[in-house]
Amino acid sequence: MVKKILLSWVLLLATCFAVAQTQCGVVRTIARPDKKSEVLSGVVIRFKGYPNAVITSDDGSFDAVLVGKNEGDAIYFQSIRKSGYDLRDNGFLSRPSTFSTKVGIEIVMVDLEQLEKDKERIENNAYRVAEENYKNKLAILEEQKQKSEITAEKYRSELLELQNRYEKYLSLVGEMADRYARSDYEHLDSIDRRINKCIEDGELELADSLIHTVFDPYTVLDRNRAAKEEIRKRIEFAQAVIDKARADIEAIQRDKEYALRVIRLGETLAEEYIMNGDTEKAVGCLENTLEIIILIYGEDSEEADSMKSRIAQLRETL
Repeated sequence: MVKKILLSWVLLLATCFAVAQTQCGVVRTIARPDKKSEVLSGVVIRFKGYPNAVITSDDGSFDAVLVGKNEGDAIYFQSIRKSGYDLRDNGFLSRPSTFSTKVGIEIVMVDLEQLEKDKERIENNAYRVAEENYKNKLAILEEQKQKSEITAEKYRSELLELQNRYEKYLSLVGEMADRYARSDYEHLDSIDRRINKCIEDGELELADSLIHTVFDPYTVLDRNRAAKEEIRKRIEFAQAVIDKARADIEAIQRDKEYALRVIRLGETLAEEYIMNGDTEKAVGCLENTLEIIILIYGEDSEEADSMKSRIAQLRETL
């Protein structure tokens, strides 16, 4: 009888532990100018390091038990699949997500049939605009040459420049069409809408210029409002954990492992603030983290000195 009671308690504790390590989320389609986003059922999701897949329910939601994960830990998706659909963001699988029992993960997918239709429409219009502009500008050059309004050397120079711009334009068609077709209008800001309007009108060079002006050029085609929203959620969650940790000094002094997790989370949060262009908040976050480092390692420790140096470097950029 005692063994049965003990076994029941073990099973109950195991169940509670598993529930506490559950990551929830939802999968939906992108929203278009003329079509709202829809939840996706039957999406098969696998996480790296875990053999069992989870499948989204009728409301697009999923719950994945990730044993061994703590709040704020990095988790990676291994695959997200549904016939006829693709991930809106091709880089989603390669980036870490933040494990949280409180904050769900939003996954956005695109209907492949709709994707191809949108890309074809944008590409056809872009090629038409390119041909018209090339012919019109070439005709002007030819007329200027015939009327001797420009020298032969100037004509050759202008013709070469026209050809180079034409080829550059054509090189943008594929990536711009794909960018437009994968845009999620549920989280599209005014700048993104302006960029998409340029793409619709065949003004690809202007769209390219806007992208490089506003966003980091190394990730110009990956940045989107959904990603920014995910960052906002991670910042909100991480900030809450750090605030709680600062208020619970005794727990930090008691549990070094817990403190180390909070320190790592604080450093991750600071990077998120920097990515969002908020260096001031990044500095504040690292200063909070420094307090915890001092509690664990001491004021004059190498760890504290390293963090102080990092904070000083960031302050110089303010």
